[in-house]
Amino acid sequence: MTEEIFKSLRVGIKRRWSAGITQALSAAGAVWLVTEIATKVSDPLDQWIKQHGNCYLAIVLAAAVIWFIRHVYEVRAVSFRLPTTDTNIKIEYGDLFAQPTDWLIGVGEFFDSQVGDVVSQHSLHGKLIISTFNGDSARFRTVVDAALANADGTRVQQRPISPKTRYDIGTTAVLDRGQHRVFLVAMSRVDLATFKASSDVPTLWRALMGALAAIRNHGNGAPISLPLIGNGRSSVNIEPQHLLRLIVLALVDYGRKFDLPKQVAIVLPEDCFEALDLREIRRDWRKR
Repeated sequence: MTEEIFKSLRVGIKRRWSAGITQALSAAGAVWLVTEIATKVSDPLDQWIKQHGNCYLAIVLAAAVIWFIRHVYEVRAVSFRLPTTDTNIKIEYGDLFAQPTDWLIGVGEFFDSQVGDVVSQHSLHGKLIISTFNGDSARFRTVVDAALANADGTRVQQRPISPKTRYDIGTTAVLDRGQHRVFLVAMSRVDLATFKASSDVPTLWRALMGALAAIRNHGNGAPISLPLIGNGRSSVNIEPQHLLRLIVLALVDYGRKFDLPKQVAIVLPEDCFEALDLREIRRDWRKR
């Protein structure tokens, strides 16, 4: 906790120290102005300040420091209501798998199940297989195949490993996990030889539209959590700040036409802390 506080201060000072100083001087000026007015109408207060000048100075400095910290401190979570909808968005740092909600996770177009060279154990896809399915790739494969039974796929015989069925971007497999669901959406192309996943902005947009449609049809309005989708191994190669804006914009665009869950959380990885300005995102959408 202490480490997070110092990190928020360090990043915030680096990001907006100049504005913070301006705010601190404004706070000190406001205290001085109120004092000047008050001492003109109160002789006891005027005498107290003359007798306790050091104490008064400490109060002014404390007000300035508090206002400076309040302005520069880098928050770890923000929330706002999506324009023209009744959906509340929360953006926070944390562990997606600790969220007591449904989850949305991006995968490759083949919905691979082999953890290792094909599915990285460090990706959310890999962590899902390891944590939720106890690393049992065969069981994961069976559940996913059942979820995709009615989805259109294309058989790719040139692929040297299984599965050999490729699904359209945006195809979403809905998996049950107790009281909650996992929505796996095809959001990246996979190279047939190297198995490397790749994506771009149009592909990600299409994937998000498909995933949100599946959430609308099968989620029953339950709260949903998703990561900074497109920031992992199948990176769309844009800055995290722009990627986060794109995801929020996709939610807004879909929410203007169709229903979204009333609670949507975007859960961010800690390694993006210095690259993301959550205050800016919140400020931009609160203006709308």
